[in-house]
Amino acid sequence: MSGPAAVQAQAPAAPGGGGAAAANADCKKLPGGNAPVQRMARLQGGMSVRNLELTYFGKPLYALSDADIAYLNTLWPECGTYDATVADEIASKLRTLISDAKGARQDSLDWIASVEKDIATLKPGEEAIRKIHDLWQEMLNREFEMLPGDLQYLAKKLSDKREELYTGQQQRQRTLVNPFDPGAPDTRSIKE
Repeated sequence: MSGPAAVQAQAPAAPGGGGAAAANADCKKLPGGNAPVQRMARLQGGMSVRNLELTYFGKPLYALSDADIAYLNTLWPECGTYDATVADEIASKLRTLISDAKGARQDSLDWIASVEKDIATLKPGEEAIRKIHDLWQEMLNREFEMLPGDLQYLAKKLSDKREELYTGQQQRQRTLVNPFDPGAPDTRSIKE
């Protein structure tokens, strides 16, 4: 697996199975992380894909599985974090929020994969350069539907292809020139 989703394949295994000692050790993990679980549980709408990078229980939210959330649901009452009723509600809401955000991100990952296929076939020329610039703008429009790492990955792919197209051999004289070349620097002295 390659690309921006490769990091998801490295998600740690689900916790649990170690008895009371493991539960006690896991209780110490609950306050850690930067995901405001109580606030997230009160959200009326969906959660931003960018929030998948927040951590809870030692994992980024994108790495939390249904088994992790089920374990948290049993752990919260044992640790005194929430009572059983509230824990059920929070776990259900957290599961839904994370699942929806993962779905939105997966749509973006699918789009990134299709963009990679599209740009692989581009040949040097005006239309290809316009296409790269259009894809760049579309990437910026979709910025909040992907994680920053996904955005950086695609930006690098598009930049590399743009440079390849600008330096590639043209079939005919091109009318577009590299708009990113500011020219030689002005070498005025400070005393002027």
